[in-house]
Amino acid sequence: MNLLVTGAAGYIGASFSYEALKKGFKVYGCDNFINSDETNIKILENRFPNDFIFEKIDLSTELEKVKNFISNKKIECVIHFASLKSVEESEKIPNEYWRNNLDSTFNVLKAMEDERLKALVFSSSASVYGQSKIQPLTEDTNLMPESTYGKTKLAIEFILKDLAEKSLINVASLRYFNPIGSHKDGLIVESISDNQSNIMPKIIRVALGVDKKFTVFGNDYETNDGTAERDYIHIEDLISGHLDAVKFILQSKGFIELNLGTGKKVSVLDLLKTFMAASRKEVPIEFSSRRAGDVPVCYADPTKSNKMISWKSKFGLKEMCEDSWRPFQNCDEFKGKS
Repeated sequence: MNLLVTGAAGYIGASFSYEALKKGFKVYGCDNFINSDETNIKILENRFPNDFIFEKIDLSTELEKVKNFISNKKIECVIHFASLKSVEESEKIPNEYWRNNLDSTFNVLKAMEDERLKALVFSSSASVYGQSKIQPLTEDTNLMPESTYGKTKLAIEFILKDLAEKSLINVASLRYFNPIGSHKDGLIVESISDNQSNIMPKIIRVALGVDKKFTVFGNDYETNDGTAERDYIHIEDLISGHLDAVKFILQSKGFIELNLGTGKKVSVLDLLKTFMAASRKEVPIEFSSRRAGDVPVCYADPTKSNKMISWKSKFGLKEMCEDSWRPFQNCDEFKGKS
């Protein structure tokens, strides 16, 4: 089976491509490297030279290039990861987030229309829920995103649902929570470059001595220890959910939204404690004020995913932290850098 994977160079897109290729899919991947570099693409090309085909494409501006890339490739499903993705950054450059995330999606949809391709798995986000007093979050929870990033994801969901209701496409929209970890073989890992906004790369940079302290944004939330609580999910669990969603949407019609989370909330301080125990590294911290767009608590009720696509998370927090650290534990090139 042939798949189109947008955002194929990123942490999640490359992780999905890797697992899909191992399972015998042929993957056509594209990315513009705005959130990534060529590292993961080279790994995938070397490991799967006949079944991974990549082209550098800016989905938001290069419609004809997208159309030519997938023309007559017999693609059966699109997995749309490509997106600007930082909550914090989206509050600083909202216009760019609206332009990029929506234009990219419109161009993917136009290319799908030309190829009469109807199956789409969309990379949504738990950020569509915003601040809710009702926890854990079900797919029926009121949608009130706080950040521009979350608002773009929700807007795209509305567009996809409208098209699905008109029988133009079939969509599984995956609202996933906070992926961390890496594959057991350590081949595809999350970048720890200094422009990363995700929590685990920032923790690892401090553990390696690249940065001096890890900044905890907000210690005055109404939570057990004052720090924000999130639902952390192992990247392998997240990817298995995407593969299950591909199987489901190829046999289904309409639009479905699904949470991918463990159903367990973990504070930032508890994540740090678990990581330090797993890595045997100290991670000095400093507290700062809350970030715009952040919410106090956000964790999933995954019951619908369990029922509809027979998916369930397998990994606990300890294993997530161990697998996050393993690829870097002997990484001498970082030691002593600041």
